[in-house]
Amino acid sequence: MRNFLAIVGAATIAFLAAGWYLGWYEVSSLPSPQGKQSLHVEINQDKITDDVKKGVEKGNEIVDHLRDKQEQPEPNGPASSFFAPPADTKNPPTNSTPRK
Repeated sequence: MRNFLAIVGAATIAFLAAGWYLGWYEVSSLPSPQGKQSLHVEINQDKITDDVKKGVEKGNEIVDHLRDKQEQPEPNGPASSFFAPPADTKNPPTNSTPRK
């Protein structure tokens, strides 16, 4: 149970820190008429919605890219490039010494 509460607490702190960094909300302190301090929080819902949509689109692009990469099998297995000749063998070396 403590581990679950620790994970929830860490996720909450991470969400609050990311939201503050991305400008999802703004916290300000204002003096009240009685001389006490009051805390004012402004939430920018449009920015949150736009950032979440961008994140979902980026996640979908990554998943699609990984799926495309998995569907293309390597020719002749993963070790084929190890035993293949180098790519720059247009002019293979010739033996210039005559045989006897």
